[in-house]
Amino acid sequence: MSCIEPPSMRPVFESDWPVHQLWPPSGGKQRTELDVVLFHGLQLTANDSSDAWSSTWTQRGHDDVCWPKEWLPFDLAEPVRIFSVSYNAHNLFPLDHVSQIAQNLFQTLMNPRYKWHHPIVFIGHSFGGLVLKSLVVELKRASTIRNPSYNCSKATVQRAKVFLRNVRGVAFYAVPHAGSSNIPTYVNKLLRCNNRHDAGIMDNIPRWQRDMERLSVNFDGIVTENEIIIYAFCEGRPMEQVGILVDFSSARRSAGGNSYKVEDADHMEVCKPKSKGDPSYRSLLQFIITCQEVARECDQPLEEVHDLTPSMFGLESYVERVETLVTSEGRNAAPRYVGVWGMGGVGKTLLLQRLYENPKLQGHFQGGMFIWLTVGQTPDIMALYRTLSAELGLEPELYVSPEDYKRYLHTQFRQKRVFLVLDDVWQDKAFDSLDLAKGDGSVTLLTTRNLSLLERASPDICQVHMRPLSKEDSWSLFCVHAFRPPSNVPCELMALAQSMAEECKGLPLALKVIGRAMFGMTSPELQWKPLLKKLRELRMQERTVEEQLYECLNLCFVLLFEGDCRLKDCFLYFAAFPEDSEFDFEYVLWHWIGEGLVPAHDGDDPTADAFSLLKKLWERSFIESDDGLELGEEDFLAFKVHDVIRDLAFYILEKDCGPPPAKQLYFYCSGQNLEEIPKEFTAISEARRLSLDTNKLWRLPESFYAPKLVSLLLGRNPIEYVPASFLSNFPKLRVLDLSYGRFYSLPEELGDLTDLVCLDLSHCDNLEILPDTVGKLHVLKFLILCGCGMLEYLPSGVVGLTSLQVLHINGCDNLTWAEHTPSGMARAESLSHLYPTVRASLEDICGLVVLTQLSISGKRDPGVELPHNISGLTKLKVLRLGLENIETLPAEMPYWFIQLQDLDLWGFKSLEYLPRSFTCRGAFPALREFRLCHCWRLVEFPEVDEGALPKLETLDFSGCESLGTLPLSLEVLTSLRNLILCDCDQTLKDSCRTNCVKSSIWRRFDIQY
Repeated sequence: MSCIEPPSMRPVFESDWPVHQLWPPSGGKQRTELDVVLFHGLQLTANDSSDAWSSTWTQRGHDDVCWPKEWLPFDLAEPVRIFSVSYNAHNLFPLDHVSQIAQNLFQTLMNPRYKWHHPIVFIGHSFGGLVLKSLVVELKRASTIRNPSYNCSKATVQRAKVFLRNVRGVAFYAVPHAGSSNIPTYVNKLLRCNNRHDAGIMDNIPRWQRDMERLSVNFDGIVTENEIIIYAFCEGRPMEQVGILVDFSSARRSAGGNSYKVEDADHMEVCKPKSKGDPSYRSLLQFIITCQEVARECDQPLEEVHDLTPSMFGLESYVERVETLVTSEGRNAAPRYVGVWGMGGVGKTLLLQRLYENPKLQGHFQGGMFIWLTVGQTPDIMALYRTLSAELGLEPELYVSPEDYKRYLHTQFRQKRVFLVLDDVWQDKAFDSLDLAKGDGSVTLLTTRNLSLLERASPDICQVHMRPLSKEDSWSLFCVHAFRPPSNVPCELMALAQSMAEECKGLPLALKVIGRAMFGMTSPELQWKPLLKKLRELRMQERTVEEQLYECLNLCFVLLFEGDCRLKDCFLYFAAFPEDSEFDFEYVLWHWIGEGLVPAHDGDDPTADAFSLLKKLWERSFIESDDGLELGEEDFLAFKVHDVIRDLAFYILEKDCGPPPAKQLYFYCSGQNLEEIPKEFTAISEARRLSLDTNKLWRLPESFYAPKLVSLLLGRNPIEYVPASFLSNFPKLRVLDLSYGRFYSLPEELGDLTDLVCLDLSHCDNLEILPDTVGKLHVLKFLILCGCGMLEYLPSGVVGLTSLQVLHINGCDNLTWAEHTPSGMARAESLSHLYPTVRASLEDICGLVVLTQLSISGKRDPGVELPHNISGLTKLKVLRLGLENIETLPAEMPYWFIQLQDLDLWGFKSLEYLPRSFTCRGAFPALREFRLCHCWRLVEFPEVDEGALPKLETLDFSGCESLGTLPLSLEVLTSLRNLILCDCDQTLKDSCRTNCVKSSIWRRFDIQY
């Protein structure tokens, strides 16, 4: 969905359901104490509805004034982030799709880039109030269940809990909680205005109003449980030809709360205050302040990230010093510079993060702008310029030369007071290009490892030298990582530990890595003394301080991979990508399986093996997790590598193999702004992995000699054409990443890569066709096509992919199966991503008889059963179905799926009864989790026979509103531990409490009400 918006507002998340950040313009680095999220109402025209979010929140009579952006940040005492979400709000958009809108918004808002650490206030107008209520229900569901429509991981469940716990208040503007008698009149008027007649819409209005009532019941329960404060604004003036659209009783129908009737406003005007003095605006302002005060009185909001390292070890003095340098001059003083320098790993970036949270600094720049850029060794200046444009709220300019773009930005910055942070600057040229904060009162704060760069940057720059930690702070930081709790240091290790901390020379990164390496080590003679000896030997050798740091870290790394030599290859893999890159678990898993790094032995679970390797790296601080959650196989959503640790990887490569090209096994040149592949890279006879990720390559050479190459990583390059002869140069290739390319097709020679295991073509927006020779890739396990929006069909050659495990086609909205393709894929082992936009029938999908995982949701015709050929999926271990209109399930189902471990029947809204066979002896012998969430009409769960479901651990009935009782015979399920009854009728909950009185086994269940 395209989005045309005012230049002062921009989407901060690229998706079909964008979130627009109204404040602060700097993009969120500013310290924040409150989050406000706005949900707009319906669009009034038949045109593109993408501007509904911006047209809703305007001052009455002044469509160019967005009052949440122009007024709220300056009238609230605490720093605030303000977002407006966007969704399809066309006036003919069916109201019963509001749940789907909420699920899409849930997906967006749960992205790790949003940090929902602070009290949250929702504000919704009309239809937007229904959306936000549905979102709250989705958050509650996701806190306790695995929903197949978006496959919540444990990390997402945790984020949902944090988000919902931090929702402190909801303000409704004319929301029809209990429906409205005038909705038919209003809808009919809109249909006439748009020259439309749709009897189906009018006929469905009674059902929509019942759905509103059901939504209100679910929402009110959550409001009461979470003590969310409610405020309702009601319309006071009739709409022309409609009257009062949402009457006072319907607008106030929510779980308690106060209300205000805006006497001079109709339904469309109720959310548009006339001025800052408007009583409705003052009431909203006081409501938000009240929510903040209540949040402070109750408790602190839940944090998403729990950093193991205490916030300040020796940083206090540096924070105070830089704070003084930045704020000592007047708010309108001449622009000035502050430079922080020190060696890598000394804590410069952590210092900047603490400064951004500093209240005094925030107050000094109130009304100004905060902008943070990570520059790095090889910055893409034009990309940074586009980022600056976005930070200023401007559309990116299409300048060809950096010089012209700089002149444009220089003009824009001249009139603004900006706190500009340039982190990790290496080059004079880069600083000169980004030296733009020239308005009165502006300050540029930069960090670097190079003192001479600061001296050349400006003769008046204020310099701060970050030195290593003191002996006392070093010891404290070391103990945090080496001992749990930090005060629990065994007497026999005290002297050795203190000596080891001293050998780290006060460098926080070394203290952290070595401390974690020694965690759990208890033998002074066998573990502590040998490493201490090696550290002391390093000190005796003639090396630079930087080399000593790398050697120190390398010692810990050698200690780590002594137990598993694969850890070295795995660690060096992360250096193949640019600085500050983020990785997700699936991406790494596919590549490592492709290269043969996992599993270690035939028959081992590669997912568990890969996670084990990653966890070892994480536990020793060689990789970092942004989520900061307790890690499990599905929790490892995103992680990255500290720039010094990445430098360590290159240090190890050069130490082992010499400088390139020599005999290197790995050639890395990512993020270097290359437009052509370097000539020395075109003849690499020994190389196993080549990465040119994130460059500006638009063409590939015809000739290339790399006979032993296993991985070729060319993602995030604007490649327009892939020559046939280019692909002929890699006879041993197992991993090929061409993601984000701009080519329209691939040559037939792709089929000659017969060793290929992983093919990543994700987000190749122009790709229209795959060659039929893809069927020759008989060992291909991972075909990644997500985001290929122009791809129209999968060729019949896909039938030949007999080893395929993952076919990722999310976002391929135009994709159609070629004739016979699904039924012919008889050996596909795991189709993990399939969405209803794919034009393949469920009957076709069930023809993939070697599936081990299937997750699909959507609608089928009313009264239709599951297809008969689903019985052939006998190897399924995970089955997640969200099919609204299925009324009955096959009685034979428990005996078809004898390997099934996870069965999720979500949103079967027409299902009233389960077959008796589901709970008979021998049913589902391997099933561990059985979820029947939001089967609204389910009225009975059958009696359970002994010997049924012998391994069942979790039984989930969340949202089964019609279910009144559960049989006492659940007590024969000897493995059952978790019984989930969230959003169920009170009668069911009371029945289960009665069962607990009757049965001691029931009392052992962990029941979530």
